[in-house]
Amino acid sequence: MDLDRRTFLGGLGLLFIPGTFIPASPSYALSPDGTLTIGMSSESSSMDPHWHIRTANSSVSQHLFDRIVHLDMTQSEVPGLAESWRNVDDLTWEFTLREGATFHNGDPVTVEDLIFSYERAQNVPGAIFNLRAYLGGKSFEKVDDRTLRVITEHPNPIVPRELSTTAIISKKIGETALPEDYNSGAAAIGSGPFKFVNYVPGEVIELERNDDYWGEKPDWARVVLRPIPTGGSRVAALQSGGVNVIDTVPPSDVDHLEEAEGISLGRGTANRMIFLFFDHDRDVSPYVTAKDGSEIPNPFKNQMVRDAFDLAIDKKAIAARILSGNGAPAEQLVPAGIFGHNPDIPLRDADTAKAKDMLAEAGYPDGFKVTLHGPNDRFIRDASVMQAAAQMLARIGIEIEVDAMPANIFYKRASTGGEGGVPEFSFFLVGYGAATGEVSAALRNLIHTYDKSTGFGSNNRGRYSNPALDAKIEEGMATVDDDARLAIFRECCAEAMADIAVVPLYYPISVWGMTDGIDFDGRSDERTLAMDFHAAAS
Repeated sequence: MDLDRRTFLGGLGLLFIPGTFIPASPSYALSPDGTLTIGMSSESSSMDPHWHIRTANSSVSQHLFDRIVHLDMTQSEVPGLAESWRNVDDLTWEFTLREGATFHNGDPVTVEDLIFSYERAQNVPGAIFNLRAYLGGKSFEKVDDRTLRVITEHPNPIVPRELSTTAIISKKIGETALPEDYNSGAAAIGSGPFKFVNYVPGEVIELERNDDYWGEKPDWARVVLRPIPTGGSRVAALQSGGVNVIDTVPPSDVDHLEEAEGISLGRGTANRMIFLFFDHDRDVSPYVTAKDGSEIPNPFKNQMVRDAFDLAIDKKAIAARILSGNGAPAEQLVPAGIFGHNPDIPLRDADTAKAKDMLAEAGYPDGFKVTLHGPNDRFIRDASVMQAAAQMLARIGIEIEVDAMPANIFYKRASTGGEGGVPEFSFFLVGYGAATGEVSAALRNLIHTYDKSTGFGSNNRGRYSNPALDAKIEEGMATVDDDARLAIFRECCAEAMADIAVVPLYYPISVWGMTDGIDFDGRSDERTLAMDFHAAAS
């Protein structure tokens, strides 16, 4: 085997850039027992840890709720509530619960709590994301007071990684709690390194250190998380001392913050692909028409149309000009450094003339009209990226209206906003991060045919379907040997890209800003966790 998973993850590369000093607001003066205030680019949509695992939600829930396995800053597996685990046979895993772990109310964490959490996470009423994508195909059994047994339907070499996605909650509390009880704080009682203090949607989340935490104690006695969706406002808050840390530094501010006194930057190449998704399913798609507004058959069911779109978009220009270099042009589902990345898939150069010819050959010499939907507060310059893509597609005759909206609204509509609760949009910008640290997450959740009963295709909002590729994805997921699994996943990636299941745009380079006196290295999963920030040695 050329590289194992750990080597792949290490290849992501993280960079820390120091600065010097500017005075901070006295109310946010830093000390190991002080308050850390973080300006967040995107707001968590719920305090219920099973509601959604998008980055903003996971960043918040990890402060309060533990997992049995943690993924560290480079996505290597480390013990969480489970002090150890073993693969008993091809279908059986056992996890040993550490002694002394308690919930914030003093109750011990039990194997029953683990089992309840995994069952609840697959069935939260109204949840935006169903964790069945990671928990499906598994049964959970109590062996004794400290041992959880997980039995899978097929061999699954990444069970610990899949379980790392799911927060552990108290069975006693969770059996009667609704999502709104977590938002009020009544049920927000986890076993994590911080305790709930206050939550005002759109304004603030306040936490305090859990001094009884089983693991390493955070440096900060209190943490304040403030959603500040506008990039310029986040930067201004950082420079004035109103916050100590911000995530998602706007590309236009990176250079001057690097030179600013008292500001440090941390960078991490993200495991996320930002991409364009099509409606692959409906015969007539709601936001596609002829240029005169008349109804036409869904053009995105034609691979040649999708190919023309992919070829028309200059990904290098988007990364260099729109993102100011804070992104790498993407050619496949995951960047180099993630297990399953296929080095033989080339990055195509944009070719407007060829793309226009392709579109004509597909039966659309005059193009058509379509709305491009997406968030305006989730990814770096997301609305600007959408506008740039629209301008590039206009050159081949596609008339595009861009409709960018707040992420909380977008994701709900993109997932269930259509008639009958299906995904609403015809053509949209979205992102996907490899939560398990290998491409199987993207293949299973994004490319595999949607199946609510199994959790496959849970993020497949375009309803792409390729049964032959489905079978190959499932084969790879059940293959224990790393070399064989790598070969299968690379083949799956090549097939998905040849069929233009999605149009990859770029891999973000995440940038955090912080005031002097804080040490931090960027995370590859883009999460912003107070536990990762440390008071610098004086």
